[in-house]
Amino acid sequence: MLGVLVYRLRVETGGHFTMFPGRLLHGALFHYLSERSAELSADFHARQIKPFTIGCLQRADRRRAPSANAEKTFNEPAFTEGESVFLRVTALDDAALMALAAMPRGTRLQVGKLAFSLEEVLADGRMETGAAAPDELAAAALSMERARSVRLHFRSPTLFRADGYDYAFPQPERIFASLADKWTQQELPAVIYKDAARIAAAKLVPLAWRGESLRVRLTNQKSVPAFVGDFSFSLAELSEEEREIILLLTQFAPFCGTGRMTAQGMGETYVSIS
Repeated sequence: MLGVLVYRLRVETGGHFTMFPGRLLHGALFHYLSERSAELSADFHARQIKPFTIGCLQRADRRRAPSANAEKTFNEPAFTEGESVFLRVTALDDAALMALAAMPRGTRLQVGKLAFSLEEVLADGRMETGAAAPDELAAAALSMERARSVRLHFRSPTLFRADGYDYAFPQPERIFASLADKWTQQELPAVIYKDAARIAAAKLVPLAWRGESLRVRLTNQKSVPAFVGDFSFSLAELSEEEREIILLLTQFAPFCGTGRMTAQGMGETYVSIS
């Protein structure tokens, strides 16, 4: 099963980060996993592609869009003791879904110098949470004869790796090739060829774009380019088979994230199909 969960957290120790906290969130989640099951944690550590993703810490009134200064929003987030924040995580197999959904209320997540405690796990449709089997996504893609467009909202910084360099532009071919890679890496049913996804994506017609570029500080010494925003595409020029590929991968995107470092806060993706 694939799953999207949202943790509602209470800030126990407030403060601010001086760089993008994705790696710290990654470490905090692995600390919980190691306490739950050392064997499971070791298995996840050993995998080159992690069976989960982690999003950004989000306030309730700022879930949809970053502030005007996106670089400060993501590189220097500040949180006040006592406030509630949300953290979106996803699972790409049954073991990850069971472990992430079973986090006990009151669990403390130490994220650098800041600390958070779990108040609630949302998994019932609120805040776009829920679970689905891969074959359900495939069946839905086959049934969407009336779909005319897809919209992808990249809530956290997103980038790709191309020919040895970081590529930070929402080119459809790179978006859907990345999603096809993730489908294959998780060994999900139904074969999706990366080249076929890239060819189909090249025929998508841009409809509405609203986004911006930024630099994300991963460490004191390293930053990378990235982008955030909303990007809509028309399916009008695609064949029936190409439409099915794009629709399936679009539905998969919220579970797997887009691009690099999705287990470290990057590439958090929301979608809609109309």
